[in-house]
Amino acid sequence: MTKIGSLSILLFILVAAIIFPSFSAYASSPSQTPNIFKPSPPTFVGKAGGFLNGPVNVPSAFSGSAQSTSITSSNPKDYMPANELNTKRINPVSLPDPPSVNCPSSSCLQVSTESGGAITQRFAINSVQSTEVFGYGVEPPDQGLCANTQYVMEIVNVGSVQIFSSSNLMPVSPVVSLDALMGLNSLGWGSGGDVMCQYDPSNGGHWIIIEFVSTTPEPLSPFSGCFASVFDTCREGIAISITNNPMGSYYVYFLDPNKVNNDPGKGYLLNDFAKIAISGNALLLFYDEFNLNASTYPRCPEFGCFGFNGAQEFAFNKNAMEKGLPASSVTVAYENMGNAKNLYPIPENRPFQPESASCFAGRYAGAVCWYQVIPAQTTGTSTSNDQAYMVASLDFFGAGDNRIAVFSWNGLSSLTSENCALCNKITFGGELLQTQLVYMDEGLSCPASQGGFCGLGAQRSGLTPLGDFCTLFGLNSSAVSSCPESGIASNGDGVTQVWNTGSLLWTSVSTLIVQSFKSGSSEIHIGAAYWAIDPSSLSIAQEGYVTASHADIEFPSLAASSNGNALMAFTLSGSDYYPSSAYVWIASKQSIHITAAGKSPQDGFTEYVGYPPTSNTTPRWGDYSQAFFVPGLQKIFFATEYIQYPNCNDQAFISGAQGLLTCGGTRTLFTNWGTSISFINT
Repeated sequence: MTKIGSLSILLFILVAAIIFPSFSAYASSPSQTPNIFKPSPPTFVGKAGGFLNGPVNVPSAFSGSAQSTSITSSNPKDYMPANELNTKRINPVSLPDPPSVNCPSSSCLQVSTESGGAITQRFAINSVQSTEVFGYGVEPPDQGLCANTQYVMEIVNVGSVQIFSSSNLMPVSPVVSLDALMGLNSLGWGSGGDVMCQYDPSNGGHWIIIEFVSTTPEPLSPFSGCFASVFDTCREGIAISITNNPMGSYYVYFLDPNKVNNDPGKGYLLNDFAKIAISGNALLLFYDEFNLNASTYPRCPEFGCFGFNGAQEFAFNKNAMEKGLPASSVTVAYENMGNAKNLYPIPENRPFQPESASCFAGRYAGAVCWYQVIPAQTTGTSTSNDQAYMVASLDFFGAGDNRIAVFSWNGLSSLTSENCALCNKITFGGELLQTQLVYMDEGLSCPASQGGFCGLGAQRSGLTPLGDFCTLFGLNSSAVSSCPESGIASNGDGVTQVWNTGSLLWTSVSTLIVQSFKSGSSEIHIGAAYWAIDPSSLSIAQEGYVTASHADIEFPSLAASSNGNALMAFTLSGSDYYPSSAYVWIASKQSIHITAAGKSPQDGFTEYVGYPPTSNTTPRWGDYSQAFFVPGLQKIFFATEYIQYPNCNDQAFISGAQGLLTCGGTRTLFTNWGTSISFINT
């Protein structure tokens, strides 16, 4: 999704309707960038029982044996979106040029087909397995990944999870649904996506999983409940393993966003793009809050008038939840970043935005509004009991910025005080940091090579049987019989992952980059900007660009070892590459290494729905990848999306002898995505 985050699966439909306006210039000079986010008491501190329910003790869902990496034929029922809302944009202006790098250089890298020492499981969860679990197929497969010295957990949309050995990445469990792991089936509820996991070594070791949940039954649970704007059907599921075994039982809590605050649309509030992290005694939770009931939108420029209510930040007493204490005993600090009038004005001082803008007031209320304020993940072994950090980008319009915002919780050890007696010591605040890097990516559905607000990466041409039969399968309302291949969506330049080594915060965002060659020619591609931020001095310790020569990279994720050796993982695509799994070491930046080479173009339904683009359809590649450092092994694990199997030709696609509409069971009718997981020694 563009700018605001993921409604994983298919809720890009909503975000297309409220996409932020596309104008503004680069950031103001350093003298115009004040440090304005002084620590203040959070919106709420107390017991979480008012909006948190549970826990439910759910027995192990991991019955049966580990599945083979081979793929068998299936006859899935796939879900396709029916319509989209129109994109609303205001005051478009000419954009400045994207940042430029010379090729080759330490920023513009050659691509190696060698793994560089990485060990890879090329057949992690794919669309066939996910469809077999749920009975219908979705895309994209946003990935959650976490690990310890024994196990690696991978989760993908809409809620499929599998456990692998951390020594060789072989599967040690079948693929199971989060419906079963979270006990949703017994409640008559269903998985909705936006998945993530975190391993916490404290209190004996626990695996923490989150996902969006709809209080409606399968099949197609979120599409008949929360995503369909049914009153009070959105939840956030928080599952915490009772023991150190990820295949054991779980305590499960459910957060109701409609009981957290009184923001516009209460009763129809959606908890989008949720992310978690651990720090000392706290479980950090973030989500972006959307109002799904347009009839309740205030008149602009009032708070919530765009249907977006801003970032929501929580710090729960992790120890209480890992013990399985009732929600009424779990203390929490909560900050409503969208409606904190005294904390979050954003003085822009830019030609197209003369007033102070914020989520709650001003000409562009709801448009310039904190989004994707991502908690910093840690290994949990050397984190402060008092402080925790979040990071956000500031390019609200996709037109370029060079600032990063760093927020912090302070005094979190007070969460463990008896009856939260000392919780008045907890504060929330932050700073704006000026950087040397300009980043810009609105991620719209046009080739990034065109520049402007476009954000689709190229991919190598190849067989696309679904595209060839798009009219037959209802993916096209026009008169043409086949649909042309689109690109790989970058989804904009919001932060998606932050890693805290204990001394530095590592993060990255997507950006368009002009590659300039010695011949005098130039090309525009999707690359990444990255930063290592020193939170103690609130300064930039390291920064740079990463771009692949003559190619694009999508959804960069960073993790770093305790000694600061950082790895960036991403999907690589281009005219010479099918979508592939790849990574680069930040310190050396000698070359980009492919760990799992893609076998075909993306040939899923989101590439073609609505062609021609009368409904502003955006291809869906994903919303994030994931990387995770395990100190006990000194390894970084990472997960990315790619295409596992070659597509068959049109005749084989419709031939029963080859596995009707599945290319011999290597794909489903409407999806052909796959994922890989890898590790490498640091």
